[in-house]
Amino acid sequence: MRRIYWTTFFFVIVTGLLIVKGVSAEEAVKPSTVFEVHIPKAADKFEPALLKIKAGDTVKWINDDDRKHVIASIPGKGTNDKELFAPQIVPGNSWSHTFTKSGEYPYFCYIHYVMMGAVVVEEAPGQAK
Repeated sequence: MRRIYWTTFFFVIVTGLLIVKGVSAEEAVKPSTVFEVHIPKAADKFEPALLKIKAGDTVKWINDDDRKHVIASIPGKGTNDKELFAPQIVPGNSWSHTFTKSGEYPYFCYIHYVMMGAVVVEEAPGQAK
């Protein structure tokens, strides 16, 4: 009985806060969208090279190549040049990162420096400026 009370209490408080903030229930429970960037075999590129997403979305880099790759922010560029630094992504594996702030995030492969891409993160609905 006590558990039902606290669950109901929590639901009422959260719902009230969402109404005061002006966020709909659908927006509040909207899961992050996952976008895929592929690293094709023997191509030395990211597909797509430019990706536009919303804050709170996730990017998943998938290594379809037969070589290891490391995703890293380009030093001195973009919104946060320390945002990205993945461990080695071995062939057939992937690495994901969720972007929480709007901005531009250029990146490259730390091993194969000619491979470059960028993620442009737009403000999510209800995100404070």
